[in-house]
Amino acid sequence: MVSVDTPLVIAGIAIMLAVPVTFMVANWVRKNVDHGEMRFGPDGRVIEDEDRR
Repeated sequence: MVSVDTPLVIAGIAIMLAVPVTFMVANWVRKNVDHGEMRFGPDGRVIEDEDRR
């Protein structure tokens, strides 16, 4: 008969879920969070987005 160590099983499940959950959160942040990136025109000035106020 095999003895199952419950904390070890919980740790294993947490490790298996850590990478996919991390990538899911990172993709959500990349798509939904405004990163404040600036765009510059040919004259070197910042291009303002009028619709993002």
